[in-house]
Amino acid sequence: MRGTIHGNVYIYREELDFMVRAIMDSPHRETGGNLFGYFTPGGDAVVVYVLGPGEKSVCRFTAFIQDADYLQFHADRLSKEFRLSHIGVWHSHHGLGLPHPSGGDVQSIQEGMDADGLSRCILAIGVCDGNRASANAFSFVNGRAGVEMAFLPWQVMEGGGNVRRRYDAVYASSINTPRTDTAVYGEMNMISAQQAPAENSVRFDAGFWLNDKENRMQLKQIVAYIQARYSDVKLLKVDDETIEVRFNRANRSSWRLVFDKDFPVRAPYVVRYEGGETSSWNLGALTLGRPGAVRWSPSTTGIAPLVIDNLKCLSI
Repeated sequence: MRGTIHGNVYIYREELDFMVRAIMDSPHRETGGNLFGYFTPGGDAVVVYVLGPGEKSVCRFTAFIQDADYLQFHADRLSKEFRLSHIGVWHSHHGLGLPHPSGGDVQSIQEGMDADGLSRCILAIGVCDGNRASANAFSFVNGRAGVEMAFLPWQVMEGGGNVRRRYDAVYASSINTPRTDTAVYGEMNMISAQQAPAENSVRFDAGFWLNDKENRMQLKQIVAYIQARYSDVKLLKVDDETIEVRFNRANRSSWRLVFDKDFPVRAPYVVRYEGGETSSWNLGALTLGRPGAVRWSPSTTGIAPLVIDNLKCLSI
């Protein structure tokens, strides 16, 4: 069995500078914010935009609480205007002096991922040391053994992306920018990178079922069926063996259609996250015992019609 797959964590130099400058702004109290970007199907995280603390944030010696209204306002616009997702959070550890997540940080990330049905999350932890600051990346992946954490180097791309200047120019009156002009780095775990992987770039191992062109067309039909009915549909390659189609229903529940390592011999399954509870259905067993019901038999029926007919049995 494969272990949990942690991809690389990419960030533009301008965004890393923003984070370090914000930490240097607050040498005696914790500060923080949010990370926006995307996860690739191969599991890499790409940080495109760093949001700092809002005016109503709580910044204490050993605690930071983001301004919820500030976060919601900019999360909505970054998603709508640039199709960026909220992929993580960052905060500093001045009072604690820890260059890594505390036990409370790890527990909060794990509980948040479980509650929101997330498979991946990035946490950046900063430390201010005199006239310099650091911010290092930690990757959290919800795998078969639960949520696992890895300390990873930033893959730093020089310059900035195409979002910061365009977005800040439009929302200059509502964006809080660091007062510190120049970022001075402390001890940082980072290496240089030429460019980030594309959001939809997909790499498959030899023998993987999606290497077959016909199977890719069948999956495209399934995704199109779901897109016609639900919002925020995403196709993700979670690891080397698992594909997920994620979508939301009427802003009250999150769903995943999961094709694991045994597909297409074994049917995919559906997972629902709603009100802090998780439910799942195996599409191969869903209709057993019903007269005239569709059975899981991919050798005689196309993958797409079979999956879609079984989804209809769940009123999806």
